[in-house]
Amino acid sequence: MSKKLVSLFLALLMMCCTAAVMAESNAITVTDMFGREVTIEGPVTRIIALDPGDCEMLYAIGCEDALVGRGKYCDYPAAVLELPAVQSGADTNLEEILALNPQVVVMSGMHHTIEHVELLEQNGIRVIGTDANSIEGVYQNIRLLGTIMGKDENAEAVIAEMQKTFADVAAKSEQTDKTIYFEVMPLEWGLWSAGNSTFMHELAQICGMKNAFADIEGWKAVSQEQVIERNPDYIVLVTGMGETAVDEVMGRPGWESITAIKNGAVYNADSYTMTRPAPRLAEAAENLYNFLNGITK
Repeated sequence: MSKKLVSLFLALLMMCCTAAVMAESNAITVTDMFGREVTIEGPVTRIIALDPGDCEMLYAIGCEDALVGRGKYCDYPAAVLELPAVQSGADTNLEEILALNPQVVVMSGMHHTIEHVELLEQNGIRVIGTDANSIEGVYQNIRLLGTIMGKDENAEAVIAEMQKTFADVAAKSEQTDKTIYFEVMPLEWGLWSAGNSTFMHELAQICGMKNAFADIEGWKAVSQEQVIERNPDYIVLVTGMGETAVDEVMGRPGWESITAIKNGAVYNADSYTMTRPAPRLAEAAENLYNFLNGITK
């Protein structure tokens, strides 16, 4: 082989190696909240969020232009309603997702299965799993999405703003022994409440209150008898049952002895703000503080 051919071969080899390094440099490897190591070829320009909380996070960190679809329950901010909706949760429709040709699908562990993940990845779509049950988990999730979308600084700014709001609310909240009962599922469907290891439990603590069901883990079914026995000072409804929710609770037979009922201290909270693991949890903390302190806006 002549020197010219050797030089040409070496030059081509260097070009290939450089191209390989450049391609590799665009790859993003993260560990998602399912504990899976996922490598994504960046930049990510086409993404679908199936969970409303994840959708809110992507908007909050400035990724709205990359969203090409949403789960059918994603409704905030209002602009997201302009995107194509796909069936999500137990009825997740993979064909609808594939038709939108995303690079990445973000899905929560609460409503989706490992089979969904496997089928999507078999079709060349990378899946990022989320599973935030605590405020710290929400921060972790925001950072995860910030990393895959190249929005690390934006993610940290959103987290810092949340932390500031929580700190401000905590600083002005008097620590008491008064208790809150969070009604997550209404009586007609079987009562559920929020226990420890949930962001609702943490919201109560931030506002200086005790969770009436701090002894249960996560979100679980409770009985009317348990609620009556624990006699909460405040009742916070996050059931999404509409304007009649407070009247229904105030009129429940046997509940008239509960302190919250006697004092009319029943709050019909915005269920989406308080139940979604998303940046608006900071707003939920402010709203809860206002209710507990008789502040109306």
